[in-house]
Formats: sequence, structure tokens, C-alpha cells
Amino acid sequence: QARVVYVGENHTTWADHLLQLRIIEALYNKNPRLSIGMEMFPAAAQPVLDRYTVGREPMDERSFLKASDYYNVWRYDYRFYRDVVNFAKNKGIPVIGLNLDRQVVSEVFKTGGTDSLATEVRASLPRDRDLDLPGYTEDLSRMHSVHIQGNHGSGAPSGFIQAQALWDETMAQNIAAYLTEHPDYQMVVLAGTQHTRKDFGVPPRVSRRLAIPQASVVNLYNDSKPSDLEQIADYYFLSVAADLPEIPKMGIVLITETGDDRSFLKIDQFSPHGKAAASGLKEGDIVKEIDGLPVAEMADLHLAMLDRKPGDTVTVKISRQDDGGEREQEFQVKLTLPSAGPPHP
Repeated sequence: QARVVYVGENHTTWADHLLQLRIIEALYNKNPRLSIGMEMFPAAAQPVLDRYTVGREPMDERSFLKASDYYNVWRYDYRFYRDVVNFAKNKGIPVIGLNLDRQVVSEVFKTGGTDSLATEVRASLPRDRDLDLPGYTEDLSRMHSVHIQGNHGSGAPSGFIQAQALWDETMAQNIAAYLTEHPDYQMVVLAGTQHTRKDFGVPPRVSRRLAIPQASVVNLYNDSKPSDLEQIADYYFLSVAADLPEIPKMGIVLITETGDDRSFLKIDQFSPHGKAAASGLKEGDIVKEIDGLPVAEMADLHLAMLDRKPGDTVTVKISRQDDGGEREQEFQVKLTLPSAGPPHP
């Protein structure tokens, strides 16, 4: 029986996350001594993960997401992972943050190395970073082009490769450390499909540290069938396509600004598909609260809009500067879904 089961994902594909939950449920029914390793959380978030999933002190979901800095670290819709985390919380399953701090990854990506990092940070990083696994650097070079085209960074390919190697090695180091300290536990690892590849992803890096049986799982969908399936995974599933309901919008574009040593969100422009402009909001308004929840950064906005449904009305408190000075006002905004664009030819 594999002590580590990797379940790869395309981060925005709902079917992948449903499969992850089903596999976790099935493995837990066979072996309650289960842990869940998640790429989505850095190791620095472990105290918050422990408190929320296995701690005795109650902690609500919004406080957990805020304290773990989820929306600044990972940024993908938390609803993709909510059922997994809630299952862990209900069963007392440890959830282990596997990743590096995002700032470290970004710095290595930009500079191409670790020299600019603080001494204590460099000392905490994995010393051995294997770039020689067949196909690894070639695949990362291809991915780098995709990241640059998608405006996800501006570093050179060498920096991207170094950053991703640190990412993979750190996850492997944290997996091996946890299983060494808990020899009677099994772990399910949730990470992107490139990280869960059994040929050059995290699995061979764990093997370098700890001789344990491992298995990789990948989901096939939309008639996709990679030519190198045997190198990617040990088990394959073919899931029915599934979509996560879209979160409705107010129809505003916000920018983050700072002043007096604090950040705030200012309305920069409006979307013609939303109701915000018609509700009385104006460009330049500073958003203070949404339904009584303080809003100072984009992460706060995500928390305030979580679980909203089309047709809901939210109360938006803003600060507005006019001839009479600065004053606060409240407006009621009905939430809508953006209009669907024309189909691709």
C-alpha cells in the first residue's frame, strides 16, 4: 500500500477537486491514520492549519482564511478546496502545508538564484535541487513561456527553473519529514499535475529522502490523453466534466493603494455588466466595508464575496471625497453574473 498518494490537479478544473475528495474519503475509510499534504498552503501556515482542522479551539472559516493568508498566497477560488478541508476538519485529519512562502519563490524567479535572500531563509531551503531528472528543465522552459504570456512573472527561464525546483524539493522535504515523524501515517498529496508526475515531479525527490511506496493519480477529461501517460502517473480516472458555480460581481474594478501606512481599495472603473454604477457608487470611492466586513485589500474582498449568489444585494460602505470634505456613505448593490461573450469561432 502506497504511503504517499499524489492526486494531481488542474487548479481551476472542478472535476479534479471532486476526484481528490472521493479518493481522500475512500482512503480514510480504509485507514483513518491519514494526513493531507497541500501545495496550496506554505509550511509557515501550519499553526493555523492545525488550529482549524485538529485544534480544540473553535475557529470559523473566514478567520481561518484570513489567518492563513490564503488569498494572498494561493489566490484560486477557495471553494475548490473547501470540501476537502471541511472533511479533514470533521474527521480530525491533519492538513500539512507543503509549500514555500510565495515571496521566496517570486524572489528566486526574478533574480535567478537565492543570493538575494536573507541568510536565515537560504539556510532553511533544501540544499539538493535535482535539475537532472529527464525532461524536467525542458518541461519547465515550456511552462515559463506560458507564464510570461499570461503575465504571471517577468523572470528569466533560469530563474523560473530554479524557483520551481525549490518548490518541488521543499514539498518533497516536508512530505518526507512528516512521514518520518509519523511512521504509521499515510499521506494524500494535492498538487498541480506537473508536481505530481512520477518521472520528474515530487515523487522521485521524496524517494531520494525516504524509501517508501508511492502512487500518482491523474484525472483525464475533455478527451485529453497525454502521450506520456505511463511517465506521468500510475492510475488514471476519466471524470465527467463539472463546473463550480460562478461568483457574482458588483461590476467594479478596484486598485490597491496605500496611505498613512495602510492599504485601501479604490474604485478605478466600472463594468457595464454590473449594477454598481447605477447604485450610486463613483470612481475614486474608497471601499471600506461590504455587509459590515472591513475591506482593506483584495483578500478581504474575496472573503466578503465568498458564497454570494446572483441576485443577492450587498451593502457597500465607501469613503468619498467631495467639496464638503471626506464622508462615508452606504449603497445597496445587486450582484449579477457577467454576460456571456460570443462563442469562439
